[in-house]
Amino acid sequence: MVITRRDLRAWRVGPVMYRWFIRHFPDGGSYADVHRTLQFAGYADWANSLVEYAWTKWLSEESFVRQDIRTMDFLANALTPPNAIFPRDAENVAPCFSKLSTVKDKEQLANAENSAQICSAGDNVRLGCAGDNVKAASAGTHSYIGSTGDNGWLSSAGYATQIASAGYGVRIGSVGYNAHIGSSGDRARVVVAGNSTRVSSAGNSTRIANTGMRVRVSTLGSRSNIASAGDLSHITCFGEQPKIANSGDNVHIVASGEHAVIASVGHVDSIILGPGGCAALAYHDGVRTRFAVAIEGENNIQAGVKYRLNEHHQFVAC
Repeated sequence: MVITRRDLRAWRVGPVMYRWFIRHFPDGGSYADVHRTLQFAGYADWANSLVEYAWTKWLSEESFVRQDIRTMDFLANALTPPNAIFPRDAENVAPCFSKLSTVKDKEQLANAENSAQICSAGDNVRLGCAGDNVKAASAGTHSYIGSTGDNGWLSSAGYATQIASAGYGVRIGSVGYNAHIGSSGDRARVVVAGNSTRVSSAGNSTRIANTGMRVRVSTLGSRSNIASAGDLSHITCFGEQPKIANSGDNVHIVASGEHAVIASVGHVDSIILGPGGCAALAYHDGVRTRFAVAIEGENNIQAGVKYRLNEHHQFVAC
């Protein structure tokens, strides 16, 4: 996905960011390159705005999700040793590097040992861990957490946190709003409670639970399970055999992978099914709650077509 001057004008970015973009990308730049440059130049707010704009424009395109995953993989590797920097202030770090902590802003903590514990309460902090079974926690705003080890536990409570994980079986929890989470390992577990969070996952058998509003979730791996209770959310699954359960209202769901199953008790604005997919959407007929069922290949339901329920509770193309 290439970002151009026209995109920036359409997004109505400020003049300072616009001039910065022209200087660094006079002919336009890919989402990944622009995002990466903003991150490591220290423009966290601008990077967060870019993510919001791009996810709104390209969420339904598989190539964009793959680019976002590659961007977050780069972040995970860039934050982990030997690229990251160990803090030199011994007063804020335990003598053993298996336990690191800081309350300073703009600190960098990194560890390559297994079962390490890393925590931070400062803003604009960068945490990197390459070992297995690591626990990393951040409570500050605009923090970056990168992990390449397996079975890690990553948690964040701050605003606009960036969490990137490439390990197997990683657990990720986020309660701050405007977070950006990327996971490429299999069997990841992601729990989101903050509003306006963006979650992209490329691993198989991922489990994602969401209670935030205006959350964007996109998965590439097969057999992903998604449970969402947040209103105004967008859920997109490109992998095979996803299972999606929704209780939020005004939700958009795209399940273009084969044999998707969607069940919703909340109001769904639109759905897209892939080959062999099916969906059951609840509606109230004035007396009781019923379900309208869509099965790809039956009753004129076609793969790749966007549908909604009309006033007669029938699926119509939109």
